[in-house]
Amino acid sequence: MPESIRIVIIEDHQATLDGLAMGLSQESDICVIGTSLDGDEGLKMTEELSPDVVLLDLHLPGSNGPRSMVEKYSKIKGAKLVIFSAESRMAFIQAVLAMGVHAYLLKSERVSKVADTIRRVMKNESGIVSEQVKGNWKKLTRSEDEVLRMLARGMKYQDIADARTTSITTVRKQCETLLLKIGLETREQLIAWAVENGYGSLDMGLKGV
Repeated sequence: MPESIRIVIIEDHQATLDGLAMGLSQESDICVIGTSLDGDEGLKMTEELSPDVVLLDLHLPGSNGPRSMVEKYSKIKGAKLVIFSAESRMAFIQAVLAMGVHAYLLKSERVSKVADTIRRVMKNESGIVSEQVKGNWKKLTRSEDEVLRMLARGMKYQDIADARTTSITTVRKQCETLLLKIGLETREQLIAWAVENGYGSLDMGLKGV
């Protein structure tokens, strides 16, 4: 019989923590070896227990903000990181995944989905996100991400072209492609979408959160 997947849960809402721990403990191949309500305490515990998977909320009491917390937890040898958060902004999620996180789940997910995701990351799958965000989840290029950030900050097409040392025609074409990918019709809608999804932040939604 294969060994159980050893997990640690870091979540600051007691009811959510208890529900996750109880539900996941009922899975025959998953063993909850530790829980914490605090980011700093949870980091110390995770380093001591060396779990296979860390299920981590990003908005926790403690000294670390989301970026610092992801950086520190992702450095724990052998532990795969699954984020469990209410934050659904696209820029935020993309920034987190780019830091080496294996999966990003919204808190509306059922325990069975969390358990399935844990199994998938143990098979070395990555880039897993909740179905609820996949409606807006399009594979954007780095260039498209950059254009969205500039639009969200109020930059005009010519400003973007100058900043990226390209032509205004290229910028227009990129925006037309973005409209098709995201399912919008106008530049104004694209700007609003970029702002709503966190692209206006200088740190892709992570700074100061």
